[in-house]
Amino acid sequence: MEFVLLVGLGLLLIALLNSGILPAQLIESSSGSYAPTLRFYLAQTPPDQDGIRQWLDQVGAAYSANLPLSFDATDEMLVVGADGRLLAARPSDLLGNGAVGQPLDAQAVPGLIDPLRAALAGEEDVEQLYSLGLPGGKIVITIPIWDAGHEQVLGVLAGIAVVPTVGSLLRDLLPILGVSLLVFILIAAIAGTLFGYLAARRLVHRLNQLSEATLAWSQGDFSTLVDDPSGDELGQLARRLNDMTLQLEQLLETRRELAVVEERNRLARELHDSVKQQAFAAAAQINGVRTLLKRDPEAAETHLEEVERLIYELRQELTSLILELRPAALEDKGLAPAIRDYAVDWSRQNGITCNVRVQGERSLPLEIEQPLFRITQEALANVVRHSGAGSVEIALIYANGDISLTISDDGDGFDVNNSHKGYGLKSMRERVDSLDGALSINSELGRGTSISCTLPAGKPATADQEKPHE
Repeated sequence: MEFVLLVGLGLLLIALLNSGILPAQLIESSSGSYAPTLRFYLAQTPPDQDGIRQWLDQVGAAYSANLPLSFDATDEMLVVGADGRLLAARPSDLLGNGAVGQPLDAQAVPGLIDPLRAALAGEEDVEQLYSLGLPGGKIVITIPIWDAGHEQVLGVLAGIAVVPTVGSLLRDLLPILGVSLLVFILIAAIAGTLFGYLAARRLVHRLNQLSEATLAWSQGDFSTLVDDPSGDELGQLARRLNDMTLQLEQLLETRRELAVVEERNRLARELHDSVKQQAFAAAAQINGVRTLLKRDPEAAETHLEEVERLIYELRQELTSLILELRPAALEDKGLAPAIRDYAVDWSRQNGITCNVRVQGERSLPLEIEQPLFRITQEALANVVRHSGAGSVEIALIYANGDISLTISDDGDGFDVNNSHKGYGLKSMRERVDSLDGALSINSELGRGTSISCTLPAGKPATADQEKPHE
């Protein structure tokens, strides 16, 4: 029975060899085993032919270990340089004395022309690197030897071997095996097919579960978990992914809560620093009007005008804060359209010209777009409150894996070194620092202010993905 099993295995290996599966495996494994050493000799100028010849003599027998039914120490091997010259051969007179060092005549080796041409051209498809069914039961394989940077083929290792065919092996063994071999093959084929079908079907089902779950996670749906109670590696992977998903969901929820708290605190400070103070001033003016209304109507009128001005400014502040509560549209529009829309509303509310310029527009993660949108809001709010500007320029540029935002105005400016840094500038710097970005503020009295920030935005988009806008 053991003999039958060995013969069956031999038949299977030969069938795989003649089908091209094992030659492809042999090329891949040999490339990993022999390419580093052979690369050393081929990379020299000129290639080290003596070293290559000695190397061939040493690895001739070891070369057979990859496929015992095909290669042994009697097989033929040769090394060809990138220029097509024969650098070494085993045996040394494989192509005749004097052939080493000369351009290789590939026609002298049946089946070598096409695989050798493909290998020298750097072909990655292993099916192009061997020839089967050659006269005498031979097989030819070629292995391209790349330089260290995998940019240039330095040479080719070729092997020519005689392999048995299924027909010859059957002719030798069929009288011995007889009916038992046929029965064994039939039973093994049926059992193997049935087992493979059942195993593959279950595996495909489990992989489909993983695929569906990961797709749902990528779309933000963390309620989908992988139901795989098995104890194998795939089941363990599913459970780890489920744990990771639950932790990620909790992290995102915590982050959302912190963002809400942070925004509430910011709005509270804004209301305290601006709206509350202006309301208090308006109330004081109204009290003055009550006192002067009968005694000095003209003075009371002056106070009323001041009240109107304060109430107008109060409305402007509230309008700005209301606009800042609308970044949810960012998820639907993207950063550039959201900034354009916000700039239009802001310009109309405050009577200040605002031009937006976008270059290389592409999609970015929300955790990058959100801080940039907030920085834009804070910078424009500062323009209204402090600058006295008549126009503002916003430049949003996507380039070289970074995104830069610049907001410039033609207002009064301030002394950056001596000026009190308010909450708005501090908030901008904190947002930029949290994303490993850079923030710069340039301003001079009477010459306006420019705020620039740059954030890493990941891998740059391709030319087809970029959409320049002006």
